[in-house]
Amino acid sequence: MSANVTAIPVASSEPVLVADGVSIQFGGLKALTDFHLSIRQGDLLGLIGPNGAGKSTAFNVLTGVYQPTQGVVRVGGTQVNGRKPHQINLLGVARTFQNIRLFRALSALDNVKVACRAQTALHQSSLSVGSKLRNAAHNYADWWRSLLLTPGFQREERRLTEQAEHLLDVMGLSHRRDEEARNLPYGEQRRLEIARALGSQPRVLLLDEPAAGMNTREKADLMVLIRKLRDDFNLGVLVIEHDMKLVMGICERITVLDHGETIARGAPAEVRSDRKVIEAYLGDSYLESHGGAA
Repeated sequence: MSANVTAIPVASSEPVLVADGVSIQFGGLKALTDFHLSIRQGDLLGLIGPNGAGKSTAFNVLTGVYQPTQGVVRVGGTQVNGRKPHQINLLGVARTFQNIRLFRALSALDNVKVACRAQTALHQSSLSVGSKLRNAAHNYADWWRSLLLTPGFQREERRLTEQAEHLLDVMGLSHRRDEEARNLPYGEQRRLEIARALGSQPRVLLLDEPAAGMNTREKADLMVLIRKLRDDFNLGVLVIEHDMKLVMGICERITVLDHGETIARGAPAEVRSDRKVIEAYLGDSYLESHGGAA
């Protein structure tokens, strides 16, 4: 890893992200029921199920978009129920979205720099012991530093630029450095969103359908890339994906949801031969095409 990128903590046997008996209900609809998950740095896990199974809802609960009705979410041992997404991100959890959410009019480089800069600012504000006055003073000083282009500001800009360029290189996007995000091919927009997520220096990365819209070659490259990111950045990775070849090919353990309930959990070989999973999601044709038997 480049010296310009802050080192990721060494892998631990302790889980970074835990969902313990998490449920969420919208009116009379139970979107997620008694959901359990544990992710350590170095894990590569999958979350699958039919449309409407609760996969994206689970992501939204884990990242603070939704607050669980029951159960507990912990990051690094800290309960985060009720915390905002940026606060959970600061603790080491980053995500991408099913529908790409880039700053479309910004360059690829600036998209990643936004994440790098935001993480730096969040860390600085966390050191202020909650003092709003101190934070306001810090922000005011930063404004003047940027306006006057002080040496300190220019050093910080160089550091953020180098960090963002490194992440673009990791994702194979160096040649798109100065192009607006909206002009990138769809597959490269997906990669850019992952690069931006990495800019927040996470310990756990949640990927929501990262292969959506990609062709066969791009998906094959993505499989290699996800493994490499897990290894090089010492990440725990959780993937939502409908492409079973990708999920079964890279994930070490898989959780299967159906109507918000967990119907199976285990290694890929166990999951794809589970009768409940076949009936709810895969179908007998998938099993037959892969030479399995329930």
